[in-house]
Amino acid sequence: MNLRIFITLLALLVAGFSLPGQAAPNMKGRACMVTTDFYIVHFSAFQPPAKKPETDAERKEAFRPYCHELPRTGTTYLGMDFIDRDVREMPISMKVVEEKPGAGEEGKSQVTRVIKEVPPKLYPQGVADLRVDFDKQGHYALIIQFGGEDALEEDIMRIPLTVALTSPWAHIPFIKYAAAAAIVVFFTMVIFFISHFRGARKATQA
Repeated sequence: MNLRIFITLLALLVAGFSLPGQAAPNMKGRACMVTTDFYIVHFSAFQPPAKKPETDAERKEAFRPYCHELPRTGTTYLGMDFIDRDVREMPISMKVVEEKPGAGEEGKSQVTRVIKEVPPKLYPQGVADLRVDFDKQGHYALIIQFGGEDALEEDIMRIPLTVALTSPWAHIPFIKYAAAAAIVVFFTMVIFFISHFRGARKATQA
């Protein structure tokens, strides 16, 4: 194995284990494409800054959309784009609830209070928005019910949200992929030097 082959193989292996971009449901602009067996919703959340942005970076951050993880409490605007055209002809109700993870039946989240509720109504343009004021950090969810009072269980979409929660394990995905890449690099180098050493020894013996 010569040096050129080694470098090529090493580059391919490291690229295969490099840290990927955000996977589904996160999409461009950190918005989400949330799906169930019957419905598709393009969801995004915006949190206006506490003070007027002054720099380009602050202005860009002010209009940054979020998906499931909201960085702070306070006023938040939730935007929903109902992809299915059929739902534009059916009543849709929405509510934002605070939850306690694992406190419900079978380890599910338990609703502790309702933050905001919108009764069933039609959205003929397929677009809905909701203003919510999160007064404390915690776990929340946006519940969308398609079909009004006649909705079945499969007509309910739940979008989990966390507010002002910083996970201590947020760095784990990076560590996992970095460790995998390091292992690949290590063993590739071992193979290269063993092959190089054997080749050099054979040349000496000849």
